[in-house]
Amino acid sequence: MNRTLKTIILSVAVLVIVCSSFFFIVNEGEYAIITQFGKPLTPRTTPGLKFKMPPPIHRIIKFDARQQLFVSRRVEFLTKDKKNILIKCYVTYNISDPLTFYQAVGDAVTAQQKLDDLLIAKGGAAVGDFNFSDLISNTDEIKISELENRIENDIKNISEKDYGISIGNVGISRLSLPEANAQSVYNRMRAERKAMADKYRAEGQQEAAKIRADADRQKKDIESTASKEAQIFMGEGDAEAARIYADAFSKDPDFYKFWRTLKAYETILDQQTTLVLTEDSELFQYLDR
Repeated sequence: MNRTLKTIILSVAVLVIVCSSFFFIVNEGEYAIITQFGKPLTPRTTPGLKFKMPPPIHRIIKFDARQQLFVSRRVEFLTKDKKNILIKCYVTYNISDPLTFYQAVGDAVTAQQKLDDLLIAKGGAAVGDFNFSDLISNTDEIKISELENRIENDIKNISEKDYGISIGNVGISRLSLPEANAQSVYNRMRAERKAMADKYRAEGQQEAAKIRADADRQKKDIESTASKEAQIFMGEGDAEAARIYADAFSKDPDFYKFWRTLKAYETILDQQTTLVLTEDSELFQYLDR
């Protein structure tokens, strides 16, 4: 019984080994290339169990079919107006043609080297068509997105047909200045910003002076109008008072004369007042009673 079981187990093991030499599995997210004595055959791009001949007739090479991210080296480029800048690019890509990829590139490491060379070559050519202020500025509108689109289009025209690589997005992951001229550029940017601030302050002071002058003019106009109206009202009041006095006097002249005399007494007489009057004085006529 034990001998029979061992025989069965050995037979199964041999069968598995034999089957594994004739079949292989392509997983989801993979491409496979079968080479026959080194010559590539039709790629296997769908997942599942695939047939092959045992080595050395066939050899299996697999590639990652998922989207990949690659970041280039940081390289110094020269702008259109002869200014130096440092740029690092990124690119997303995936293998679109496994057979072309295998024949032109071979593996992922070589593919990334090719992409690095393309990003540097096309990036340098694109940067040369932009001025420094187009990429680094605190006043002008920067054109980073235009630069990224230019590099992306240039790389797409080459990568797919020559390397079997489909480009997704290309962008600038870092843009900086060389240490040698960074400080001078920063100083110039600070000077530009200070000049702009001084300009805004001067314009603000000028506008404030205009507002104050206009406010002073309006104040004088209001005061002049108010004074004029006050004089008119006072004149009208005095005229009305005179009219009232005249009406009262005409109704009872003796009483009005008496009342006016008493008001005069209130104004000119107190405990310290000494009057020297003649007997026929109008003020004296009521004091003598």
